[in-house]
Amino acid sequence: MRINVSLGSPEKSKIKSVRFLVDTGSWYMVVPPEVAKELGLKNIGKTKVMLADKRQVEVDVSAAYIGFVGREAILTIAVMDAPEPLLGASTLEALGLSVNPKTGEIEPIGPALLMV
Repeated sequence: MRINVSLGSPEKSKIKSVRFLVDTGSWYMVVPPEVAKELGLKNIGKTKVMLADKRQVEVDVSAAYIGFVGREAILTIAVMDAPEPLLGASTLEALGLSVNPKTGEIEPIGPALLMV
C-alpha cells in the first residue's frame, strides 16, 4: 500500500506531500537525501540499519514533521538512498496506527505518543 504523507521540517517551515510505501518490515521511515535536503532537514546523528538483503549500513537520521490520516508528530527518520520512500513501523506505532492485515488499511489502534 502507498500513502501520501505530509513531510516537513520540525518547525513546519517547509512541508510537502510525499508518497510512501507502507513497509511494516522496516523500522524507520526512510526518506531520500534529495527530499531531506529540499525540506532543510538537519542531520542529528547516525544509526545502523539492516537492509532486506541482510547487509548492515550506517545512515543519517533527522527529525521531521510527519502528518497523515489526521495525526501528526515530530519523529526520527532515516535519510538514505532507497528505491522509494518507506513508511516504517516506528512511525505507525508512534502515531498509534497499524495496518489491518485483513483490509490492508491503516487504522488507529490507540493514542498517538507525540502529537504536535
